Amino acid sequence: MYGIAVSVAACLRGGTRVDVAWNLDTVLTPRFDPADAVGITPGGGKLGTLLGGALDSHLIELASAKPTSGRVVEIELDAIESTAVGVEAGTVVRILVAPADTLPEELWDQLLERQRVTLVAELDGDTVTATTIAGDGTADSSVVFEPDSVLTTWSPRPTLVVMGSGPMADAVAAAGDFVCCNVQQCSGPDAAIGQAGALSRIDGIVVIGHDIEGTGRVLLAAVNSRAGYIGSVGPQSIQAARLDWLAYRGVTDTSRICAPAGIDIGARTPSEVAVSVLAEMIAVRKQPPSG
Repeated sequence: MYGIAVSVAACLRGGTRVDVAWNLDTVLTPRFDPADAVGITPGGGKLGTLLGGALDSHLIELASAKPTSGRVVEIELDAIESTAVGVEAGTVVRILVAPADTLPEELWDQLLERQRVTLVAELDGDTVTATTIAGDGTADSSVVFEPDSVLTTWSPRPTLVVMGSGPMADAVAAAGDFVCCNVQQCSGPDAAIGQAGALSRIDGIVVIGHDIEGTGRVLLAAVNSRAGYIGSVGPQSIQAARLDWLAYRGVTDTSRICAPAGIDIGARTPSEVAVSVLAEMIAVRKQPPSG
């Protein structure tokens, strides 16, 4: 749901109808990713993706009826759809489909802030009669059915942007994947700068490479972003050159940059350095927000 929050919020602000749908079968389907949701706009436009797009035709048909309330629908997968999802043919999956404007307004605010959130949908049969936000959402991503309601908890996956190529960058990316980050590895600065703008406090960005201009530009974008962790990998000579590059451009407060990145564990190999970097990112993320 996090992946479509910006687009859905924009549709709502602009008065455009959008119906949202998400998976309720967390065990039956091979994976449950909190970003795995889809929005359907008039005419069959699509925001995001759900189960690899296997259910798009069903969801577009449901949205075209312009329902006034949400409901839980059961969809039996044919041979092609089941192959795309990774289950046996004939498997029935449960999906909640609802007009976005019938869900609590604060839901979109919390999703945009990448907060953990629990949505309670009250049910009369398969029809959603009311929706509310429950507590502060302290559980991991999950779906819980109760006699007259269904509770969906979305817990965001941290994003890790890795700028660089080669064994060190590959090792950091692999370590990020191992701890369940959404890893975006960028070989050049432009792509990394674009990714930096969307980062939040739970996310991190790590720069690797000998190109002072390129790594400096990414660090500058990172400092101006909301990224919770900024890591600069490299020897002291590279660190000094990057900080000089930033200072020349007026960036004197570099306290958010971990340079050199990583907890001091005596790391030497790329894999060891990667472990130390991810450990530091996790430690930084667990710290309470300042102010």
